[in-house]
Amino acid sequence: MTEQATLSVCSICGETALRTCRDAVPIEFREGTFLIEGFEHDHCSACGEDIIKSGQMDAMQHAAIVVARTQLGRLTSDDIHGLRHDLGLTQSELERQLGVGTGTVGRWERGTALQSHMADNFMRLLWAHPELCVESGLVARESRGPYRKRVSSQD
Repeated sequence: MTEQATLSVCSICGETALRTCRDAVPIEFREGTFLIEGFEHDHCSACGEDIIKSGQMDAMQHAAIVVARTQLGRLTSDDIHGLRHDLGLTQSELERQLGVGTGTVGRWERGTALQSHMADNFMRLLWAHPELCVESGLVARESRGPYRKRVSSQD
């Protein structure tokens, strides 16, 4: 079988240059472009387009978020879920603390959205200093009870 027989017509440019491959695919976010690997897709060598099956998009988006979080040093989905539970907050309460929209924390925890650098830093700050939640009107709890505001040594 010749290489020509394995090529298909590209629906974008009309050239017979479309081949199935497993090359890395670039996925763009506001923070940059991240390459994900391991997904079969069609690539046109004439126009450069990658054609992806609709059923793969969710898995590819999730994989891209994992890669982006790793490369950017962001909290993982499990980290976000863990910090929320450590603080004793519901998703809605953490959203209020961070000033983000309804459902955002759930998307971060499921790995379907990438948190911003600012939200990531604020979550790290709340995790390290849970008493800050009290100052915002919410009480962070753990098994020993609510956190109290720190008392400075000058008092």
